[in-house]
Amino acid sequence: MDTTPNSKLVRINNYLNRHAAWPYAALTLSMLFFASNQILGRIIPGEVPPIGLSFWRWVLAGLLILPFTWRRLLEHIDLILVNIKLLLKLTFALVILGNTTIYIALHYTTAINAGVVSMTQPAVTIFLTWLFFRETVTRSQILGALIAAVGVLVIILRGDIQALANVTINIGDFWMLASVCGFAYYAVFLRQSPKGIPPLVLLNILQILGVLVLLPFYLWETAYVMPMEVNYTTVISVLWAGIIVAVAAMGLWNFGNQAVGANKASAFVYVRLLFITILAMIILGEVLQPYHFPAFAFIILGVYLVSRVKRQTM
Repeated sequence: MDTTPNSKLVRINNYLNRHAAWPYAALTLSMLFFASNQILGRIIPGEVPPIGLSFWRWVLAGLLILPFTWRRLLEHIDLILVNIKLLLKLTFALVILGNTTIYIALHYTTAINAGVVSMTQPAVTIFLTWLFFRETVTRSQILGALIAAVGVLVIILRGDIQALANVTINIGDFWMLASVCGFAYYAVFLRQSPKGIPPLVLLNILQILGVLVLLPFYLWETAYVMPMEVNYTTVISVLWAGIIVAVAAMGLWNFGNQAVGANKASAFVYVRLLFITILAMIILGEVLQPYHFPAFAFIILGVYLVSRVKRQTM
C-alpha cells in the first residue's frame, strides 16, 4: 500500500470530492473565524496599530506554515516566478485591500455602516465574475442574495427602518468598501492560480509576499503614527489573527472558494454577519432581540438559494 505523503493527499482530495458538503462546511467555519477577526478589530482600536497587527499576523502565519511547505516552495520556484505578477495581484487584493483595511476601518466606522458596506461583497463578486469571466448569474443567485440582504438589513437596522436616516458616511466606510472590493477581487481571480501549486503552498506564498508588500507601510506607521508595542493585548491579538484568521480561516476559505466558485462562496458573507452578531452577544455583551430571529431565517434561506445552483462551467 502506498503511504507516501502525495498518495495520502490524493486520497484526502478524492474523499472530499465525493462528499459535496465539505466545501460548504469549510466556508461556514471560515466565516466563524473571520467573524472573530471583526470582533477583535472592534475591541482593540487605540491599543494596537492596524497595519502593525496585519503585518505581524502575516509574519506569524507564514512562519507557522513554512516548515510544511519549504520543500514544495523550492520545487515550484520556476512556476512561482512565471506567475509572479498574478501572485502579487492576489497578494495585494488579499493582504492590503482585503484584510489590512478592515483593521483601519474599524477605528472609524460604526457597526451599522460597516454592516451596510460589507453586505455588498456578494454583489461585487458576482459583478466581477461577470465582468472578467462572463460567468452566468442565475435568477436563483440574484434572488438568494436579495433575500439574504433583507435579513442583514433587519439586523443592522435593529428592526427599525428609520435607522437608515441615521446612516452617515465617514472615512471608515470607504476603508470597508476597499476591503470588500479587495476580498471579492481575490476570490474571483483565485481561479487563475497555478494548478500545479498545492493550496497550502499557495497560501504560504501569499503570506510571504504579503509580508514584503506590507513592510513599507508598517515602517511608515511605526515611524509616524504608532509603534507596535509588545504587551499582553498585542501578543494575544497577533496570535489570534495569525493562527485562527490568517492560517485556519484563509485555508478553509481557499478550499471552499476553489471547490464551489467565487459566486457561491461570496454568499457566505451573510453567515459571517450572523456569527458576528452571536459573538458580539457573547463577547461584547449585546442582547439578542426579537428581530434577530426572522433576520437569521432570511440569511439562511438566501445562502441556500445561492449555494444550491450548480457551478457554471467555462
